Amino acid sequence: MFNVTFGKIFRMWGVAVIFATTLFSIPAFAIDSKMQMTGASFSNACTRADESWVSFCNGYIQAVVDGIREDDKICLPNGTSRTDLVTITEKEITASSQLRAMNAHDAVLSVLRRFYQCR
Repeated sequence: MFNVTFGKIFRMWGVAVIFATTLFSIPAFAIDSKMQMTGASFSNACTRADESWVSFCNGYIQAVVDGIREDDKICLPNGTSRTDLVTITEKEITASSQLRAMNAHDAVLSVLRRFYQCR
């Protein structure tokens, strides 16, 4: 009886160790930083005089706006256009080395928080 119980416990521990090893060997973030856009890349893309890049910037801003949550504390006034948002964010990011070094999404949110903070 002791050998049967010990054998079951040993197998259970073996399965637990294998499971834990597998679980902890998976990276926490599977996002390659090379795939993420920086504020500098955003600024570069949004200052190109090409309709495709203008559309890209409008779409990027729209995606950020679509992702705004209440705890972001950003309140866009009625009538604010994407063109207004692109113009403000591009100018602010271009002028700031700190924003240019950030992830573009975070840089855009930072600018929007500064200019459109809820009151």
